[in-house]
Amino acid sequence: MNRRARLLLAAATSALALPAVASSAGRPQQVVLPGPVPYPTPLPPLVGRTALPQLFISPRVHVSSTERVMVGVGPDARPAQIRVRQRLLVRGKGDYQLAIGGPIDDALPAPGSQSTPGLRTDQLLWAGFSPGRKVLAADVFLRPRAAAPYLPVRLRLQREGDRTVLTVKNATAFAQPIYTGTARLPELARLLDETRRASLAGVRLTGAFANFYGAVLTLNHRPTIAAPLRVRGQLTLPGQTPVTFDRILGDGRPLSFHVEARGAGKPHVRLEASPAPVVRLLRPPGGAPTWAQAVKRHPLSVADMVMKLMTTRLALVRADQFETYLADPDADGRTRAVYGYETVALEQHPTATASPDGGSGSDALLVVFAALGAVVLAGGGLIAWAHS
Repeated sequence: MNRRARLLLAAATSALALPAVASSAGRPQQVVLPGPVPYPTPLPPLVGRTALPQLFISPRVHVSSTERVMVGVGPDARPAQIRVRQRLLVRGKGDYQLAIGGPIDDALPAPGSQSTPGLRTDQLLWAGFSPGRKVLAADVFLRPRAAAPYLPVRLRLQREGDRTVLTVKNATAFAQPIYTGTARLPELARLLDETRRASLAGVRLTGAFANFYGAVLTLNHRPTIAAPLRVRGQLTLPGQTPVTFDRILGDGRPLSFHVEARGAGKPHVRLEASPAPVVRLLRPPGGAPTWAQAVKRHPLSVADMVMKLMTTRLALVRADQFETYLADPDADGRTRAVYGYETVALEQHPTATASPDGGSGSDALLVVFAALGAVVLAGGGLIAWAHS
């Protein structure tokens, strides 16, 4: 059982014991905190309409993923084309058989790839041997209608005379039940400091728990949680100076903003979005260098600190979720994703010829639920693995 599955099991076990459980006076109960998993929604990473075949990664092999998601937007700034350049770095010596699902139309080897991907309906396939280090890179063309709902940013363009307004919105927000209870300030401060260090270092949260005394309750109010995103780009009109922007959406700031440009002609949008650390919400109060120092200097509320610990960790979990748009076959692998949006001329990418077992049909995604990381095996059919 890998690390993510073990943490899922711990989180699920803890959740069963949460509703209004009262422990005896002075005897704490250990409550698992959010992170690194489970993610709050099933997607991303994307899935396709067909069940994945059996995967295999040698125990000595580890796979990390970096992705650049390139979104071509139309005149209204809605997604019209989505292409992902995914680069898998295989480290370690051994065999691998990898499958990545999604609403995939086509896949081509990307520059620098040391192998050629296989293609099956809604599946990108890699198989071969790593001598110690190997790069597997592909340009993956997705069906926009199926993939666009799971992008982290929504755009909208409006024209009013010579005025063009671009609206940029963080689309990762969700409402999450939060549990609370009585805990000791020094422990909460330590956990907040650990969470802050992980956020500033840009590393995935590690599993953690807090000791609660008395009843553990779920709040009636569900706060809105969103991944913090850094968005940089420009809005340009012909013959005019580009209007540039660089904003953080989330982390205690608004989840949307507007950019205005004046002039005639067709507007051109170009921007880049990526998950960002939680900085503002994890800053200790009163100028203290750490939360441990803050609780010594100021009278802080236990309820407020519990809420901050829960919500900031959930925001980091959500940010980590959007570091993976197409799945990394190695659940323990390091993942990074950057999302680029740019105005394009509307052209249809030709549909790829894949094996006929998937057929045609709706663009709706089939969500395959696997209990604690269990692999769903594909039933029947031949798989065109790419060997090298």
